Amino acid sequence: MKYCGIDLKGSEAIIACIQASQEGNLIIAKAVKKIALKDPDDQASLKAFAEEFRQFFEAHAIDQVGIKARLKKGKFAGGPTSFKMEAIIQCLDHPVQIIPGPTLKAKFKNTPLDSTEVNGYQEDALKVATYLAMTT
Repeated sequence: MKYCGIDLKGSEAIIACIQASQEGNLIIAKAVKKIALKDPDDQASLKAFAEEFRQFFEAHAIDQVGIKARLKKGKFAGGPTSFKMEAIIQCLDHPVQIIPGPTLKAKFKNTPLDSTEVNGYQEDALKVATYLAMTT
């Protein structure tokens, strides 16, 4: 199975994808690290963002998508653009699961995660993808 983990920051969707097998997880789709939403107020930009994700999911035959949840209220709440991006991704024809940050933190507290093949900013997205592979 192939899993795509997504961490939404600002107007960018940070991506890490893995292919799970009995031998372990293999990081795939290394060339694409981020997909950006250029203008959240422009309909053409929203459609382009959706189409870019649709093509990415199809090109890499992604089976399951996970998005790291953001707070809805408070000092560290996600911005409106990230919620718009989340909605666009959820409307695509792939199963999407929202994973709370505390769940990821608890799962990987005592479980080592090899993130040497991804950039540091992709680590949370990799945790989401790995979590999906471990729990589905």
